Amino acid sequence: MVDLTPVFEVLGIGVVAHFSGNVLEHIGHGGKVMYVRIGSYVACAYVAFSAWWDCLREVAHTFGVHL
Repeated sequence: MVDLTPVFEVLGIGVVAHFSGNVLEHIGHGGKVMYVRIGSYVACAYVAFSAWWDCLREVAHTFGVHL
């Protein structure tokens, strides 16, 4: 069965980053939006790496290798 948890985590991070960036721009802190975007990219990269590592571990377990 397909695990969609990482997809929803990335979507949640993207939605929160988008809205917080808009709020920061509207209250006059547009220069800080860059930091929100960088943080969201790092968080998405962590989620993607974690999902990739879980997939790799599952494939390795299929072939009898334990990581």
